[in-house]
Amino acid sequence: METVKVSKGRHFLKRGEKIKGLFVILQGSVRAITKNDEMDMGAGSIVGLMESASDAYLCDYVAATDCVLYAYPYRSTEDYKKIFAADEKYVAVFTMGAVRQAATMLKRYDAFLNGAQKYYVTLMDFYGEYKKLCNDYQVPEKHFKHLTSMPPAVVEHPIEQWTMEYYGKMATFSLKSIDQILLRDYVVGIGEIQNAVCWMLRALSLIEELKNYLRVHKELLLSPGGEDLFQLYFELARKAAGTGVDMEPILEKISEIMQYIRGTHFFPEKLMDARFQEYESFDFYENVELGDTDVWVEDDQEAYEEGADYLGQILSYSEYDAEKADAFRKIVQEYKNLPDRLATTDDVRKLRKQITQGFYDIYELAFYRTLKKGRIPTSVKMFLNFGFMDEELAGEDNTRSLYDMVAKLGSCKADNVYTIYEWLMSVYRGENEPSRNEFDMDYISFLNEQKKTGRITAAQMKEMQEDMHEKVDFEMKNMFVSTNRATYGKISTFCPVLCEDDIIGTAENMLITADKVNTALNGIRKVDFSLFYREVGFSDPEHDLNLEQIQKEVLPNIILMPNAGTKAMMWQETAGIKKDTSARFIFPIFTVVDVEEMMIEVCGRFRWEMCRKIQGVRWNDITEPSLTSEYNDYIQYYRKNHDLSPDAKDKIKNSLTKAKNNFREVFVRDYHSWVRYESKGSFRLNKVARDIIFRYCPFNKEVRTLLRANPMYREIFEKYEILKERKKRHVELWYDRYQKRGGEINEDLRVNWDFYDL
Repeated sequence: METVKVSKGRHFLKRGEKIKGLFVILQGSVRAITKNDEMDMGAGSIVGLMESASDAYLCDYVAATDCVLYAYPYRSTEDYKKIFAADEKYVAVFTMGAVRQAATMLKRYDAFLNGAQKYYVTLMDFYGEYKKLCNDYQVPEKHFKHLTSMPPAVVEHPIEQWTMEYYGKMATFSLKSIDQILLRDYVVGIGEIQNAVCWMLRALSLIEELKNYLRVHKELLLSPGGEDLFQLYFELARKAAGTGVDMEPILEKISEIMQYIRGTHFFPEKLMDARFQEYESFDFYENVELGDTDVWVEDDQEAYEEGADYLGQILSYSEYDAEKADAFRKIVQEYKNLPDRLATTDDVRKLRKQITQGFYDIYELAFYRTLKKGRIPTSVKMFLNFGFMDEELAGEDNTRSLYDMVAKLGSCKADNVYTIYEWLMSVYRGENEPSRNEFDMDYISFLNEQKKTGRITAAQMKEMQEDMHEKVDFEMKNMFVSTNRATYGKISTFCPVLCEDDIIGTAENMLITADKVNTALNGIRKVDFSLFYREVGFSDPEHDLNLEQIQKEVLPNIILMPNAGTKAMMWQETAGIKKDTSARFIFPIFTVVDVEEMMIEVCGRFRWEMCRKIQGVRWNDITEPSLTSEYNDYIQYYRKNHDLSPDAKDKIKNSLTKAKNNFREVFVRDYHSWVRYESKGSFRLNKVARDIIFRYCPFNKEVRTLLRANPMYREIFEKYEILKERKKRHVELWYDRYQKRGGEINEDLRVNWDFYDL
C-alpha cells in the first residue's frame, strides 16, 4: 500500500488499460466515465473495484477534485489475500466499499429503468392525446408508424427488487457492523466483494442498454429532420387554425411537450431553439392550412410497392419543371436501355453528363423542399442519402433493401459522421461552414474573388456572407459535386444515379455506418496516438501566463457521399484558418473496400497536408525540420543516402513509379505499412523511413511497450522517451507556476497533460 496524491482534473486511469491496482479514495472525489455514462465516486469508494473480475479498466477515471488515495497492487482475485493478510480490517473496508458501490450502481440502474419506462408512457400519452384532439377538432389523424411500433422499455432478465433492497440495506451498515458479520474471514469477504462486482457489471450493462434505448428513440420526440411528435402537433395546430375554433387546448399541449423536451436534456440547445423558434414565430391566423395539403406527408414505408414510380415521386416532390422532368425521364430510360452502361464511347459519356446535370438540379430542389416540409417521403430519402432514383436501375432486391435501410439511417450518423443530406443541413443551420472548393478557396475567399471581378458588389457580398441558402449552394456546387465523383472511384464511368452494377453482394453489407468508420478511426488512433493532436496557444494574462503551446485533439468530420464507391478523400485538413478546427474526410456511403484500409490512406494524407499547412511555404525546407521537409529530402536524395542498401533503393524507386513521382503518395504507402504492419513488429520500412515516421508519428505507449525489446526500435524509442520527459517536465513546471498564481487546470490543460502519458 502507498499513498497517492492526484491533482484535480488528472486523468490517472484510462479505459482499456490493463488493471494494475485498486485505489481507495481517502479524500476528494473521482469521476468514473464509461462509454455512455458518468458517475462520481466519493471518499471510501474503491477505484478499479468494478474491474477486479476482469483484466482491464472499464472506465476512464478523472480526479474531480484534488484527491488522496491508498494504492494497492492488484492483478487478480488472489491479490485480495495479500491485501487482507497485511491487515485483517481491510476485509471489512473493501467489503463495505464494494456493497456501497453496488448499491449506488443498482440505484442508477433503477433510475434509468424507471426513466426509460416513463419516457415510453409519456410518448404514448402524448400520441393518445393527439388522436383525441384530432377527433375533437375534426382534423384527419396522421398515422405515426415509427411511434406506434416503438417497443416498451423492457430489459431481458431485469435485476430483481430483492437484490436492490439487499445492497441498499447493506450500504447503510457501519464498518464495525460489516466487520462483525464477516468475522474478518477473507474467504467470506472476497465472496461478498465479487458478488457485488457481478451485480455492478450487470447493472452497468443494463444501464448502457437503457441509454441506447433512449438514444435510438429520442428522435421520435424531436429530430433534425422533423419526423417527430412535436411536428405532429405543430401540423395539427396548423390544420385546426383553419377551422376557426379555440386552439388553446392544442397550444397548451404543445407548450407541455416543449417543456418536457427541455427537461429530458436529450437534445442540443441549437436543435431545440431552431425547432421551437419555427413554431413560436408561426402566425396560425395569417398562415391557415386549408384542404388536404398537409405538409407532414406520410411515408410510403409501411406500404412498399414493387415497381412503383419512384422517379416520378422524386420529380413531383422536388417540383422539377414539367418539361425538364419529361426530358430527364427520357434520358434515364435511354440509359437503362444501354447494352453496356459502363461504356466510354462519346454517346454514352454525353448521356451520363446529361443525367449528372439533371441529378444535381433535382437534388438541390428536393433539398430545399425538405426545409419547408416536415415529413419526407421514403423515396426522396433514398434519393437524398443513397443517390437512388429508379428501381430498374438499382435492381428490385436492392431497392427493397434501400427502402428498409431508410429506417436505419440513424446508424450512419454520429457527432462526427454525417450523410450528405445531414451535412448540408448542418451548413444550412450554421453548425458548419462550407468546405473549400477545388481551387482551395473557402466561402469568404470565393466571395472576395467575386467582388474583385465585379460579379457582386460589396453590399451583396456582406449579405451573402450570412445567407444560409448561398452557403448551401456553394457547398453543393463545389464539395458535393467534386467528391461524389471522386469517391465513386471510376471517374470515366461515373453516374450519380445508383445503379445495380455498383452494388456488389448486398447493399446492407456495403453500407458504411458511423460505427464502422469510427471503429476504423479509433483503431488508427490507438497506434498513431498524436494523429489529430495540434499545438494551440494557451494564455491567461490575469494569472501572468502570456503564451504556452498545448496539445489539443480535434477529430475529423466524416461525410458519406450518396454513391457506391471505392475511394475515400481527405478533402481538407482543417475547417478554416484556425488549426483547432475539424478536418473533413469524405467516404462513399456504400463500399466493398475494407473501411480500415480506406481510413489509413486518408489519415496518411491528413498527416502530410496538416504538416504542410503548419509549415506554410517552408514545408519542404530541410533547414526547418518537419515530417514533410525530411521526407521530401529523403525521397529526393535517396540514391546518395549511404544508410540505404541497394535493395532499399530499388524499393523506393518502385514506390516512386507506382506513386507517379508524387512524394506524398510514397509517404502514404509507408504510413500504411507503419500502422498496419510495423506497429505489430512486422518490418516493412527501411531504417531511414522508420526513423522519420516514428519521430513525427510515434506509436502509443502500449505499442512501444510491446516493441521495446526489439533492437530495431530500441534506440529510437529511447531517444523519444528522453525528449518526451523533457517536454513533460517543462509542462509540469509551468503548471505549478500557473496554479501558484491562482490559475485553474481546465479541461484543455488536463488533455494536454494526458497527452504526455500516451
